[in-house]
Amino acid sequence: MTLWSYQRRRSCAVHLLAAFLLLTRSLCGAETNGPADVDPSSLANVQNRLRELEQSQQSLIEQNRQLSSRIKSLSGQNSQYTNGHRQETALVPPAPSSDPHTDEMRNLSSPAPETQVPANIFAPSFDTSDEFPLERQPSWTNSGTSSTAFVTSFDRGFVIRPTNSEETPFELKINGQNQIRYTGFEREDPTWTDSAGVTSPVNNMSNFQIPRGRLIFSGYTFRKELLYNLNIDYNTVGNSQINFRAYWLAWRFNRAMTLYAGQSKVPGGREWLLSFVDTQGADRSMATTFFRPSLSQGIWATGEPIEGVFYHVMMSNGFNTLGSTPQQLSSLMAFSGSMWWEPLGEFGRGYSDFECHSELAMRLGTSLTYAPERGPQGGSSVPENADIRLSDGTLITQSGALAPGVTLNAFKIGLTSVDLAFKYRGLSLSGEFYSQDLFELSGSGPLPRSSIHQYGGFAQAGLFVIPQKLEPYVRTSYVTGPNGTGSEYAGGFNWFFLPGKQNLRFTLDAAWLNQCPADQNRTNLQAGQTGILVRSQLQIFF
Repeated sequence: MTLWSYQRRRSCAVHLLAAFLLLTRSLCGAETNGPADVDPSSLANVQNRLRELEQSQQSLIEQNRQLSSRIKSLSGQNSQYTNGHRQETALVPPAPSSDPHTDEMRNLSSPAPETQVPANIFAPSFDTSDEFPLERQPSWTNSGTSSTAFVTSFDRGFVIRPTNSEETPFELKINGQNQIRYTGFEREDPTWTDSAGVTSPVNNMSNFQIPRGRLIFSGYTFRKELLYNLNIDYNTVGNSQINFRAYWLAWRFNRAMTLYAGQSKVPGGREWLLSFVDTQGADRSMATTFFRPSLSQGIWATGEPIEGVFYHVMMSNGFNTLGSTPQQLSSLMAFSGSMWWEPLGEFGRGYSDFECHSELAMRLGTSLTYAPERGPQGGSSVPENADIRLSDGTLITQSGALAPGVTLNAFKIGLTSVDLAFKYRGLSLSGEFYSQDLFELSGSGPLPRSSIHQYGGFAQAGLFVIPQKLEPYVRTSYVTGPNGTGSEYAGGFNWFFLPGKQNLRFTLDAAWLNQCPADQNRTNLQAGQTGILVRSQLQIFF
């Protein structure tokens, strides 16, 4: 009940009481004394009382009018600026003790103590600021000349950033990555036969694809040290065309260590660990695609403990378990780590010398992975998976791959890689060597061997003939082992559209594939391919 309605009802009640008393007295007088016995002085008294009641009513009406005007004035002040800060309405109404507007409204009604309004008319019976402290914080963004709690800008992504991270500890960055590609493949042989004796067709290709599309949300919350990341993937090359590719929470202790938990890459090689936007060609090499692990859930850490020395270590569910259900996962963990050194100063991003180093830059690194595997591998239709295969392309867990009628159901994998790269005045040279051991093989029947050793690598070179604009490049890679050898010979060019930026790039890439052992849907590589693969691609990221 509002103060105005309370006073109005009281005024009406007073009038009704007065009229009732007058009528009662008149009737009583008529019954006892008759019309001739009415006392003129009593009648005058009643008339005086009625006049006083009318005056009181007029006074109350005037008070109500003033009070209504005052309430409107106070409501208008809610959107004004006080001491340079805009006053905002809290999500939960403030308690009476902390709301000056409520106190003023109470003071306005003080002349009539009996008309005081209970506190719970204007505020709840408890203060929620202790339970929800952020509800009382300002929540507006920059507008006009007002003081702001958050500002929006572009800093390698669209950023919503607080002006005071102590008062409003939250930051959001939004990034986007898109890869649009035309793929054409002309086969040399119409079929290929794997180690299990299975003959499969090799198909020509001519189509447009989106191998990778990403929408990434990242930043910090509650504390600047508490980081988060959500990477949403969309593509046209897998059965699941929209999925959560990577996601994690992290705590940054210092420059030497940041600890993560979530889903991300198992760090099994340098070209794999770097982002796809930084590859020199249209995609990663055939050798990297064959040897690399996938993504997995686990915990990992990164950092730079010594100037120019970096590391990335991880304990995860497995080597290639993306898409596996909890029932398919074993209790055995995979351990992987990568370390690299930049002894001559900052190497820069990617493989191309887009920065055009005036002094020689070098990066030397190594990666080690150990993973015990049991049961089937992760789904091959999952976009990031690259199932473990023999050097001729045969899926290692396929029935008959190692012996007729025998299926491999348990093994251990050890992967080692060494990488080296140089940059100088627009020229770039880089390469990586892989060594893979599959050992302690166990199957549904006897196997002719207990271990398999496979190795390979890639080398590539590029040169900016127009600085930060046009870069021709060449690349070769190979994979070899007991079951055969596959190779790749490629070349192409990169054209960068934006002055001084790598964010918008066109790439034309042509490769001759000979008995390709790798199979991965994002790269357009398929096991058994022999022929010419052409990829033209537009890539944009922010």
